[in-house]
Amino acid sequence: MKKTAYPVPLSLIALSIMAANPVFSADTLEVEHQLDTVTIEADALSESAPKVGSSVSSIDYKDIEKTLVRNLDDLVRYEPGVDASQDSRFGISSINIRGLDGDRVKISVDGVTQADAYGPTTTYLRTGRNTVDLDSLESVEIIKGGDVVEGSGALGGVVKYRTKEPSSFLSAEGNDTSGSLKAGYKSASDEFNQTLTIANRTGKVESLLVYTNRDGHENENHQGDAGSDQTVGVKRASVDPSDTGSDNVLAKVQVQINDNNRIGVVGEYFHSTSESDLFSESSATDQQSSDDKSVRRRIGFFHENTQTNTLYDRLKWQVDYQDTKTTNKTHRSNNNRLVDRFYDEESTSLKADLMKQIDAHQIRYGLNYDKKSLENLNKDTVSGTTTASRFSPVADANIFGVYIEDSWAATDRLTLVPAIRYDNYKYTTTGDEYIESWGNNENEALTAQLAAEFALTETYTIFGKTGSGFRAPNLDELYYYFANSASYGSYQITPNPDLEPEESLFIEAGIRAQNTYGAAEFVAFYNDYKNFIEQVSLGSSAAFSLGQYTNQNLNHVVIKGVEIKGNLDLSKSIDALNDGWVLNGAIAYAEGDNLENGEPLDSISPLSAVVGLGYDAPSEQWGGKLNLTWASGKKKEDISTSKQWLATSDYNLVDLTAYYKPTQNLTFNAGLFNLTDEKYMNWNDIRNLTNTSTNLNRYTRAGRNFGIDATLSF
Repeated sequence: MKKTAYPVPLSLIALSIMAANPVFSADTLEVEHQLDTVTIEADALSESAPKVGSSVSSIDYKDIEKTLVRNLDDLVRYEPGVDASQDSRFGISSINIRGLDGDRVKISVDGVTQADAYGPTTTYLRTGRNTVDLDSLESVEIIKGGDVVEGSGALGGVVKYRTKEPSSFLSAEGNDTSGSLKAGYKSASDEFNQTLTIANRTGKVESLLVYTNRDGHENENHQGDAGSDQTVGVKRASVDPSDTGSDNVLAKVQVQINDNNRIGVVGEYFHSTSESDLFSESSATDQQSSDDKSVRRRIGFFHENTQTNTLYDRLKWQVDYQDTKTTNKTHRSNNNRLVDRFYDEESTSLKADLMKQIDAHQIRYGLNYDKKSLENLNKDTVSGTTTASRFSPVADANIFGVYIEDSWAATDRLTLVPAIRYDNYKYTTTGDEYIESWGNNENEALTAQLAAEFALTETYTIFGKTGSGFRAPNLDELYYYFANSASYGSYQITPNPDLEPEESLFIEAGIRAQNTYGAAEFVAFYNDYKNFIEQVSLGSSAAFSLGQYTNQNLNHVVIKGVEIKGNLDLSKSIDALNDGWVLNGAIAYAEGDNLENGEPLDSISPLSAVVGLGYDAPSEQWGGKLNLTWASGKKKEDISTSKQWLATSDYNLVDLTAYYKPTQNLTFNAGLFNLTDEKYMNWNDIRNLTNTSTNLNRYTRAGRNFGIDATLSF
């Protein structure tokens, strides 16, 4: 297979710039030492350990506000190597990091692992992992690559959501009350949104309430308005019209009992709906529509103790109950048919994390236990007669993990971070009148990693990480059963309860430069996966003329690539510029292969790059940013043989955002996206298409569109 020769030139260019540019010369470094002790102390009591040896992107609520982020796709818009895929009916269902997505990316909210994806079919039932409203978030941390401490699922990376805290809206001390009302509009989905935030501190008690409502329509594509297009079938060029809405509530109450003990409770409620006319799935004799709903509920309790003793300097433990349910209803005019299917994942989890500083060793250790109940049920009503079935048996899952990590300041220039983790999981299934149990599945894994950072000079640091990871198979991979018989033929999808967990060996290394002028980072990675779970064909037979299929562990999959990112304070680099000018950029390249059959891995996103020029006035009353995004097309030689008809073209996007604060209590944000009205497709939106008659214009993203919001604080 032909390979595109980007990695070596990019690495040489990056290192040459960093080495030759006086901006990153040690001679121009201005070093400040007076806060060293404070920094170490704060780090020791931080919420989570800094990820030594990893490439990490952090996005806080200010970034979310300024770039008018409404959903997961908006959140990663300027993160090369990270993509969100979307579907006109099921919405945003997955995030892709370095070529892996679905359950191969770990997603958590306040440390609580989010429900698995469940998508045994492409039409009637598909659950995503997008049940978080981003207006409720304080920050998002995206860790690229494997991470042993996070446990099962952290193969491609980790997305860690942290919800807002009362203290973020209150004065540092004393009784206080704060509130805000935010209202906005997004033209690409004709969505109106409102968020109310109220925070209070009375004595030792802090509380927070955040409520967000959204009402809109389908995410339009480059064709524009979908409602005026009545074309049916796969050749339809417009997206299917829909009415969408969501409500999200975040509530917190926390009590500082004394100097060393803090307790709190949190409640989350997320509810989203979508009603669509499925013109693209319809025909002249069979009109289809859908009524979909996703609900996530969480209630949790935490206790944090900072009383230094023999076991720890800091302990935080939490117990959480979470229930995530997706219901997909499909109405078909033919035979007055209703297909009603749901997937429900209910979990109770216990998590504890401890930290102890012993001389030059900052030791972190902890455990987690999750007990889950998993259920799918399908109801099919035709002309008033209802039948029921399941794709997989009702199952219980018990998941246990324990880890220890040592951040060792070996010298004043070298930091070593070894970590080891043990995991054990077991699925127990129950058969009933709808389906057989298919048996149980259990396994364990011992994983480890070693990360390191070494300061070559006060400007340059080299870093790296190597280790192993694993992912336990999910419910539909283990137990999905379906048999279909029709006049045109029959096929069967057979469960495989003997699947082994996916395993990985990963290594990444890079160099980082940082001084008062800016920062730059170059990283190269290589990931080797064993027991990769994919659906395979078992061939056809007289009983199943269209074939039999099952999930199997593939022997060998490899993903490798390079990433470069950086930012430059232009105001310090160019004397003629006033304070506030910043230039940032990033580029990501990856390639992946299934070495078992010699085919490329279709989940790999093409080469992409982002450059942004931003300005913030010294008064902080106004500012803006111009972002330029370029993405390479997905070439045929980088696509598996059966998917090469989906090859895409290069595209360029121009986005402009701005904010204005006429008073301390009022902020306006506005954005103009795809300013040049570029017609383009996101590779991950189309890579799973199988019907070659499909009109790919339907999968284009929105043309020129805008967003605006206003926030009034009181």
